[in-house]
Amino acid sequence: MPNAQIIAIGSEMLTPEKVDTNSLFLTRELNNLGIAVTGKRIVGDSREEIAEAIQQCLSRADLVIVSGGLGPTEDDLTRDGAALALGRSLHFDDEVLEGIATRFRKFNRAMTERNRRQAFILDGARVLPNPHGTAPGQAVQHGEQWLFLLPGPPRELEPMVREHCVPLWAGRPCDGA
Repeated sequence: MPNAQIIAIGSEMLTPEKVDTNSLFLTRELNNLGIAVTGKRIVGDSREEIAEAIQQCLSRADLVIVSGGLGPTEDDLTRDGAALALGRSLHFDDEVLEGIATRFRKFNRAMTERNRRQAFILDGARVLPNPHGTAPGQAVQHGEQWLFLLPGPPRELEPMVREHCVPLWAGRPCDGA
C-alpha cells in the first residue's frame, strides 16, 4: 500500500489559535484512495526547517504533501525550502505570472510586485492551476517519490486537490497531465 506524509507550513500554525484542518482533509482524500498517511508535522516559516522536513518525509513516504507557504510575502518559504531539499533550482514562469495578473485584473485590483514571487516554479515541476487564489500548486517527482506543494487556504487547497491531485494520486490522467 502506498503511503504519504503531510507537512503544514506556517509559524502561525504553531500557535493555539490556528488548527491544521488541511491535514484532516488531505488524510480523508488519501485514505479514500487506499493511501495510508504515516506522518503529519507542522513546520514554522524557516527555509532550512522546511527543507529538513521535506527530506525526512521523502525518506519515509511515497508521497509528500506540503500545504501553505506559497504566498507572496517574505515568510512564504515553501518554494525555497523545497528547492533546497531537492537540490533543484527555481525558475521564473511568465505564464504563471500572467495567470496571477489576470486574476488581479478580474477583480479590478492592482497586482503588487511581491506577487511575482508566486511565479517561481521548481525545475521539473508540474504547475497545478489555482482558479481560487494566486498561488499555484506544484507537483514534482523526485526519484520514486512525489512532492506536492499546495496553497494553505482551504478554499484554494481543497478544489486543487479534488481537480488535480486526486487524479494523479489515483493514477488517472488529469487536465494538464
